[in-house]
Amino acid sequence: MRTLLVPMTGPEGQAKVLEIAFALARRCTAHLTGLFIRPDPRAAIPFMGEGLTADAIQDLVDAAEREGRARAAKSQAIFESAREAAGVASGDGIDGGETASASWEEAVGFVADRAGRAARLADLTILAQPGEGSADEGGELLNEVLFRSGRPLLMVPAGATADTGAHVIVSWNGRAECARTVAAALPLLKTAQRVTLLHVGEEHPDRPGLEALRIYLARHGIESEAVRREAEGVSVADAILAAMQDCGGDMLVMGAYSHSRWREMILGGVTRHAIQHAAVPVLMSH
Repeated sequence: MRTLLVPMTGPEGQAKVLEIAFALARRCTAHLTGLFIRPDPRAAIPFMGEGLTADAIQDLVDAAEREGRARAAKSQAIFESAREAAGVASGDGIDGGETASASWEEAVGFVADRAGRAARLADLTILAQPGEGSADEGGELLNEVLFRSGRPLLMVPAGATADTGAHVIVSWNGRAECARTVAAALPLLKTAQRVTLLHVGEEHPDRPGLEALRIYLARHGIESEAVRREAEGVSVADAILAAMQDCGGDMLVMGAYSHSRWREMILGGVTRHAIQHAAVPVLMSH
């Protein structure tokens, strides 16, 4: 893991994300990019309504531009403060050194769209846990990174601790999304003090099971233990989160949206439930 990305849309609610992002950068001797995306106020001109003069529209655009630059400056100050507190040097991360580095970038466009595209060249994108409701900006950002980037992300709840990843729980179902996520998580699994492999319910006979996963990880030098749970009277998602708490895990690794995203939005699902209710960071990939 050599390239980490933190998309920032404003100065609010970024402290915990940055704390964990810089901790991971140091742990993996990686480069961390803070990316601030300013919405383009000109894109809203067709929606500003009739009855406004060209001068009035330009005044609104200029005001939005000033506000965007002010938010970018505040966000950069928070990023730089977190960088200094973590003892991470400013740089571009291409010198092949053995220390972490960080840099700041700004872009203009649709926030979720630009973040999703930028994440394609990040080994891991780190985001805050979205607020309640499926229409909030954080939820859209998370989904766009998942589906546009083809790369993993780490969702960070507000109550997470900076030393997350000491005990990693891998929620395994043998599906392709889960396998992709495990592969992406290998650098963190290698540095974890403990790795637990979790399967809820009966294993599918045509998919790789927990023992096959244990052997795969062992070949990477990762020791793990298997835990099987039944979802008796509760959903699979609730069983996973309950096992996380019982086992004392501080990071969850899981595949995202094994079923259709729209099906999960309408009927509910493991991914959606984890996004809304996880109390520890969740590493996921689609």
